[in-house]
Amino acid sequence: MPAWIPITFELTVLFAAVGMVLTFCYLCNLAPFVKKHHFHPRATDDLFVMAIECTDKTNDAEVQSFLNNAGAKEVNVQVVETGWWIGRYDREQKLYKEEKGY
Repeated sequence: MPAWIPITFELTVLFAAVGMVLTFCYLCNLAPFVKKHHFHPRATDDLFVMAIECTDKTNDAEVQSFLNNAGAKEVNVQVVETGWWIGRYDREQKLYKEEKGY
């Protein structure tokens, strides 16, 4: 067997593994330059966040009253632009209101 055969096999395995990691990062938008939008500043600490997408046909006041009657402690209405999951670092986006006391 020539000496280059095992090296070729090992490089194939290495490039396949690196390609899978890069594909996973691309599909999940896990790149370091992608800024994610957080719906609430404490959502990762001790809050449960439920996002409801409303269209033009949805009555926002009816959805808010339903959530309040169901026992929601806080209901925020946020308007996000198309492609909000991409985010940008060159401008700051504040979609939630800052509240004191947390």
